Amino acid sequence: MQRFVMTTGVLSLSAATLLACGSSSSPSSARDIPDGAAGSTTSEAGANDLDASGGVADGSDGGASGDAGADADAGAPDPCGDAALCERFDSYTSVSTIADKQKFGPWSASLAATGAVMNLDGAHTTSGTSALHVHIDDAVTAGGRLYASGAQPIFAKTPTHLYGRMMMYIDPNGTSTHWTFFGADGTTAPGTPDAGAGRGASYIMSSLPKNGVNTYSFVYGLAATSTDGYHDCSSQSATPMPSAWACVSFEMDSQARKLLMYKDGAATPILSVLDHGADCVAPTPATDPWYGPAVTDLFVGAWSFHPMNAPLDVWIDDLVVDTSPVACP
Repeated sequence: MQRFVMTTGVLSLSAATLLACGSSSSPSSARDIPDGAAGSTTSEAGANDLDASGGVADGSDGGASGDAGADADAGAPDPCGDAALCERFDSYTSVSTIADKQKFGPWSASLAATGAVMNLDGAHTTSGTSALHVHIDDAVTAGGRLYASGAQPIFAKTPTHLYGRMMMYIDPNGTSTHWTFFGADGTTAPGTPDAGAGRGASYIMSSLPKNGVNTYSFVYGLAATSTDGYHDCSSQSATPMPSAWACVSFEMDSQARKLLMYKDGAATPILSVLDHGADCVAPTPATDPWYGPAVTDLFVGAWSFHPMNAPLDVWIDDLVVDTSPVACP
């Protein structure tokens, strides 16, 4: 993993929801922030992270549908309700290919200079005519993200407890040491002990490979100080990320240091982090608490800070984030 290196003391990451460098079953040495993003952090790979998600699909099993385009989704129910942040990606009729630093709606784009393409298209959708699509080439370190921050309702009270959901389709389903798809960040939540107080913190949703197959994971980052290095930690699910539509929902509670991730509306989480995760990059002990952010920005997209082992295409649709529980359809 690439490590976040704070320039202003703030990192970025939302709610409902690696190991040592070079390990094939865990993250490498640091977190992920691309250059030029709307957030305030930079890293060896670049800059920051922002945005949230949710979705509605037409199929069974929690709403996940197969390889359906926009025509199959006519009449799908509105996924937004009264959520503080909801994005269907359907209202930007003038947007197709997305450029680095392009702005539309609440979003600011960050796109690698080479090796990745980001657009809004109808190749795979769960409602409406468009979804966010990020393609990453084989053997590159690259990606694309959309960031949201500032005067959005979700950030009004700098929340420390978020819920969210998104519909996600992956095909081709390439792996790397790990790649990210959603995150929330800010400075550590009120009440964080002195050792962590005021430091940039990030909760990130990510992939980690197991036996050559992507699985869902949480990643955590805490900014370094003059006496304590960057905390780069992760926890991995046993659940594979399918080449089909899946509804991924989550809860992120910074003050309770609790992260839960669910798939396709199941009552049992596919991944739970309570206080701390399973692994941290040395010298941080794996038992160190995951001090979460008071959230000031969010990101959504796909970015790998390690060379891809095969091409990756990710579509994300019907993204919902709120301070109240958000369920898959």
